[in-house]
Formats: sequence, C-alpha cells, structure tokens
Amino acid sequence: MQPINTRDPGDAARAYLALNWAVTVGHRHRPRQGCTCDNPNCPAPGAHPLLNPSPRLTEGTITSALEMTPGASLIAQTTHFDAVIVPHRIGMEALLKLDRVASGIVPCLVAGDTATLIVLPSTGRYALGHPDTEVRTGPDGWIALPPSHGVRWDTPPWMEMAGTPKPLLHGSDVGERLAQAFRMSSSYRRTRSSKGALR
Repeated sequence: MQPINTRDPGDAARAYLALNWAVTVGHRHRPRQGCTCDNPNCPAPGAHPLLNPSPRLTEGTITSALEMTPGASLIAQTTHFDAVIVPHRIGMEALLKLDRVASGIVPCLVAGDTATLIVLPSTGRYALGHPDTEVRTGPDGWIALPPSHGVRWDTPPWMEMAGTPKPLLHGSDVGERLAQAFRMSSSYRRTRSSKGALR
C-alpha cells in the first residue's frame, strides 16, 4: 500500500473516514487575516464548521463538498477521540518519552507553535494539570486536519504502509509524560534565569 497523501483533500478525507472520524469542511485560517468566519476574536481559527449543523462527509459526498468549498479546512469532531493541545516543545518532549513505551505511539498534529496529541475519547481530562493545556472533547469540539493551512501530521493516526488505525492511549498515560515535560521546561527556565542573574 502506498503512503496516504494527506496533501490531497480527497485522499485525506477518505483516510479520516476510514478511521470512522466525523469529518466535515470548516472555515479556513488565513495568514495575517485570521479565520474566514471574520470574527477577529475567533477562539478556533480554521477549526469550526462552515455550516451549523454541519453535514458529516461520506464517501459519496467528499468530491462534491470539496468542489463547492475550494480551499476549505478539513475538520474533525472530537467524538471518536479527545484532542490534547499543548505548546509544541512540550508535545515533542512528551512524544520522545512515549516513544520509549512499547505501546506509546501517539498520533500528533503540529500547527504553528502547538502540538495536538490524540487520545482515547473522554480521557483527555486526565491529561489536564497545567494551564497551558487545552482539551477538546465531545460533539462541541473540533480540530483542523491536514491539508488544512498550516497543519501537518508529526505522527499520523494510521500505520503508514498498512492504512490501519493506530490504537489510542488513555489520556492519563499521555498526561503523565506531559507533566514530566512541563516540569523539565519549568526547571530549565529557572536554571537559565538563575544563570542570567549571576552574570
């Protein structure tokens, strides 16, 4: 099997549907202009539906939906997973720790200065514990997916050459590693600050 091409909206949408994710088209996030919803204070630029209620994409509607909304984001409702959003450096440090665990491959999205870790549904709350952590969960939560502008997979949610879904971890397993990464980051900043004060 060829690797899934997430730069192609149609191929990407079909891959997400194969995961049984609830996917639809959403507003776009434009560089320096913000979200196409034109709300200057949009809380989720490029990661909320164009229509309300939003029609879920199906195999039969992917082509027509994308043709009607060229350049729109692909977004997924957080019903079949929870999304744990943290600063990029924290997410990458946590992934390094999780890679040392046999079952610790965690799907991860990167967008700007954030990383989004995908965990089992209704378990994201167990990863909370630091004010720089956001969890999106349930039917009111959405995340932007590649090829949405500025979003890419660091670790895709499928086995790359097989296309089969990766098993998701519980939020508590991910939260433990995130807490370690936050502690390390805080300790590093204090050390840097102390060295600076001695100069």
